[in-house]
Amino acid sequence: MNTGATFTPVPAPVPARAFPLGRRRAILVAVVLLAVAGVLVVLLDWPEVQGVIGRASWRLVLPALAITAFSYLCLSWSFGLVNQAFGVRPGQWILLGVGFVSSAMIAAVGGVAGHSLRLLLMVRRGVAASDAMAPSLFHGYLESVIFFAMIPGGLAYLVFTHPLSPRLALTLGTGAGVLGVAFAVTAVVFFVRPVRAVALRLVGLTWRLVLRRDLDAGLRSFEATLVRGLAEVRRRPLSLVLPVLLILADRLSRVVVVWFCFEALGGQVDLGVVVTGFAIGVVAGVMSMVPGGLGVQEGTMAGVYHLLGVSLEQAVLVSLLFRLVYYMVPLAVSLVFYWHVLRVGSSEPPASAEVA
Repeated sequence: MNTGATFTPVPAPVPARAFPLGRRRAILVAVVLLAVAGVLVVLLDWPEVQGVIGRASWRLVLPALAITAFSYLCLSWSFGLVNQAFGVRPGQWILLGVGFVSSAMIAAVGGVAGHSLRLLLMVRRGVAASDAMAPSLFHGYLESVIFFAMIPGGLAYLVFTHPLSPRLALTLGTGAGVLGVAFAVTAVVFFVRPVRAVALRLVGLTWRLVLRRDLDAGLRSFEATLVRGLAEVRRRPLSLVLPVLLILADRLSRVVVVWFCFEALGGQVDLGVVVTGFAIGVVAGVMSMVPGGLGVQEGTMAGVYHLLGVSLEQAVLVSLLFRLVYYMVPLAVSLVFYWHVLRVGSSEPPASAEVA
């Protein structure tokens, strides 16, 4: 029910500083080297690659595409529900369209481009930028929490079910423990305001010391947006149950898509192996700062799968097939929806987020 309460607009965050030319070149060189390494693996082991392709069951790509569609539907729906929980209601179909187009962009190109597109589309639909920012940030946090929770689970599954050497088991077990602690610390920092305030001050201080730039305005904007969103969620906690379940379904669907890629290429792997290689590969792609993790994700996934007993040729082909099925195809499909989502009169007044 509309109470007439309107949120106070939050200032836009300070734009991020562009990478120095030397760092951009280093990233480009790293991507090129990874791509060249992948091509060399295929060429040097061409007979084995031909064997893998020859044994492939390409009809299994169809269910992989169907599950990909289900995954993006869950992600788009959860984005719409989080916006509605925050009082941002430009229309259910609009939220679904914006969620799909921006999610495809985030997956294929990177978070900065995807979230910028999401903000642009929401503003063109009459939503104030400050109101659109809060649910987008919170939805991204829920995605990250659920995703990173899969990593310790996958590593623990491997330790207890997969035949590993003592040294590798110790390494993976330690990694699972560290990630579990990091997951708990992240939750505390996000939801406990005094702890979050200390963390943000440390971030601002580090930023000034390292980059000689003042990040205080951006951090204040982030804190105000976060406080506003969390206050709404605490007032109606049950409104998050379905979005969380949908995001969980999206994450599990991605793992199933990777499994179908293995099945299509004739591979038989344990669930723990699939989860671990997928999670570590995606994390490496995100941390590399390369748009969409292109090259880095595939190289890391192939390396982890090979370390866990998958042939290198098959691991490389699986990572490339997953990139095509889950990233490239949805991005191409999203272009069909983009014009419809973007098409709106720019004269519409911004719709402030209201407490329902």
